[in-house]
Amino acid sequence: MSERVPYLEDTAGQHFPLAGPVITLGRSRNCDVYVPDKRASRRHAEIRWDGETATLHDLGSANGTFLDGRRITTPQTLRDGDEIAVASAVFTFRDPEATFRITEFPLLVVDQATGEIWVNRKPITLSPKEQTLFDLLYRNTGRICSKQEIAEVVWPEYRAEVYDYQIESLVKRLREKLEPDPRHPVLILTVRGRGYKLIANA
Repeated sequence: MSERVPYLEDTAGQHFPLAGPVITLGRSRNCDVYVPDKRASRRHAEIRWDGETATLHDLGSANGTFLDGRRITTPQTLRDGDEIAVASAVFTFRDPEATFRITEFPLLVVDQATGEIWVNRKPITLSPKEQTLFDLLYRNTGRICSKQEIAEVVWPEYRAEVYDYQIESLVKRLREKLEPDPRHPVLILTVRGRGYKLIANA
């Protein structure tokens, strides 16, 4: 069996294998991955590989290291398909022999301070009604929220009955934004005859 060796792939298709425990990225030609951009620091970032897990570290760079469009402030575990940006250079992390795939179960992150929602490190923008439904499900993670409860929280302005199709349509739109495959939801589950529940990341 061949040794598992993840690699970075740049936009030109060039590969940079993680052949050692640490590879560095930066403007210095002494780095393993040379980034010829004056906005890159000499030693900008590094990836540490222990044979099982790869983690991305920013090395105090002036302009930041970005993972899937978000500037990192702490070490981040890399997954197959992640996009890393150092100044103008963009790399895709490839780990084709990994046993875990990011599509198996979406990584849901909610920033309690800002209210931002991220799925698989991608920011999600919700409409006001979608946000209210998400907040209800998130506050009650793992618990079934009935359609009546959803109607009362999401549509408090309605004195008349909220119809099932309105709730189902809203759930469908929320799934389309959160789920990798909305046809086979794994985050927002339907509990037939009872309602819906949000499943947290393991």
